[in-house]
Amino acid sequence: MTVIDFNLGHIQTTRSLTNDLVTSLRKKILEGKMDPGTKLPAAKDIEEQAGVSRSVVREAVAALKAEGLIISRQGVGMFVANKAKIQTFEIDSNEFNSIEDAVKILELRMAVELEMASMAAKNRTAKQMRAIWESLDKFDEQIESGNDAVQEDLAFHLSIAEASGNPYFSRFIKFIDEGIIPSRNIVINNESGIDPKQYLKSIQDEHRKIASAIEARENEQARYAIMEHLGNSRKRHLNIVKNLKTST
Repeated sequence: MTVIDFNLGHIQTTRSLTNDLVTSLRKKILEGKMDPGTKLPAAKDIEEQAGVSRSVVREAVAALKAEGLIISRQGVGMFVANKAKIQTFEIDSNEFNSIEDAVKILELRMAVELEMASMAAKNRTAKQMRAIWESLDKFDEQIESGNDAVQEDLAFHLSIAEASGNPYFSRFIKFIDEGIIPSRNIVINNESGIDPKQYLKSIQDEHRKIASAIEARENEQARYAIMEHLGNSRKRHLNIVKNLKTST
């Protein structure tokens, strides 16, 4: 049994004290500052360190138990659960700037988005279809303004996720956020003679093929179009990796 020198700052917020205490404790556990099997301080000690009431500590402990991060042993105390470190999945934002990791993230997206696009073709409503086309109109506006259109690109993929009818696709896209769009600079800075505006227009052409297939309710064609779109991006990044290795 491990006992640690536990230091927890006062919780100061205008929001929920319970939520903030849960966030603080969760962070300590998931960042490895409290190893599995570590005994937590007594509730009274947590109250004093965090500056909260007994009821706040009790509610926070209940929430962390529900997440599987801590367990209680009657008459002994509260402990970090053995599986606490594998409760969450995350991709560090720095990984989005690496060419090799951009390829891996694209491969992850392909596994998810092929089915997402297929379901969107089957399930989309007229309103959702309008949202897909509107996201592409905004993408065009950003191209003409000389911008990178990253947010508009994200909005396009999110609109497809929402049209799929499965809320977990939307949560996945929102989780990766801008990282779902590989850095434009990776390609622009490593491919000679590439014109940024033409590069974005080629991406937009691929987007329109996806949208057209979804509008036509051609689910297999939607799968193929998004496979082609993500596959082309993956191919570009793999070529950059190959060229960089050849030049070193």
